[in-house]
Amino acid sequence: MTDTHLMALAVKGDRNAFALLYERHWKAVYSYAWILGQSVAQAEDVTQESFLALLRRPQAFDPARAQLRTWLLAVARNQFLQRQRKQRREANPADASEPWIGPGLEERLMSLERAEAVQHALAALPETQREALYLFEFEGLSLAESAVILGIDTNAVKARLYRGREQLKRMLDPFLPALSWKNERKI
Repeated sequence: MTDTHLMALAVKGDRNAFALLYERHWKAVYSYAWILGQSVAQAEDVTQESFLALLRRPQAFDPARAQLRTWLLAVARNQFLQRQRKQRREANPADASEPWIGPGLEERLMSLERAEAVQHALAALPETQREALYLFEFEGLSLAESAVILGIDTNAVKARLYRGREQLKRMLDPFLPALSWKNERKI
């Protein structure tokens, strides 16, 4: 069943149709929201707000202009930016995380070190480059779809991808033997 068909049913009050839409797209929306804010709580809130926007204003989604996932990611970005503006006015403390303890600790620590290096490198990128990389590389969106979400043209997406990849390569140079940059998607 297509997203458009499920949307038509969900608008008429079919909870199962909405549940299917949510199941199909929540992970992409959540992951993108986490990349933007790097906070589990914030990603959960943005994801919930994005799907609520779909329920409250289903007419805002136009299947002729974008796929539902693309539209939801654009809504998530807008929700995040609104929250950022609000948070600038109010100071919020950062979330703390607990260490991961258990068997095979050495391998996990090495893996965690690499993951942290990638996470810190991504966090160090300008937001514009981080968003473009996430949408294109991790969500597998096309340049055109990424451009729609970011509100820029495809050449600007290409430029952001190039600059972001170059910065990541420089920052992650010590880990390059462990990471494979050779399999990156071609633009």
